[in-house]
Amino acid sequence: MSAGDVTTLELVGWDWFVSCSVAARGASDVFLKRKAFALLRCIARYQHVHFHQLPWALRLESGVDPDHRHFHFFVGSLTHKSQGERFRVIHTWDRLLGGTPDRVRGTCRVRLYDAAGGLAAYLVKELNGSEVRGWVSGQVVVSHAAVRCAFRNRGMVAARRCA
Repeated sequence: MSAGDVTTLELVGWDWFVSCSVAARGASDVFLKRKAFALLRCIARYQHVHFHQLPWALRLESGVDPDHRHFHFFVGSLTHKSQGERFRVIHTWDRLLGGTPDRVRGTCRVRLYDAAGGLAAYLVKELNGSEVRGWVSGQVVVSHAAVRCAFRNRGMVAARRCA
């Protein structure tokens, strides 16, 4: 990801930083990608937004230990950001994996995005930390809605909110 991409993504009004993992040994990239998009679609439905209007940036981790397959994503322009909504997303992730209370099949953390450090700090600290150690590699995939939101907000430094 280039510096220009990071600068563009800084203009999106991100609300959540989400990390999800699966306990299934040897889960494929295709499996993770399908589950990631299923979770993003559920978030869009909970927010009463069409999926194509939801800004998100997804990073699927490749080359990791088969016992710890995971991905991260940012999601923005949310109208409902309460703790209850975050727990709802965590429960949805467990349901998508077919988990039961006595058998957990994965974990999900939904954290509020702290804009004070900026997106670059998140990318370096949260996403690229293990890459520096040579453990994983990955690629950030960005929705068209996030790019549209960034270009709409490029003149509004104080607001940083996509309508």
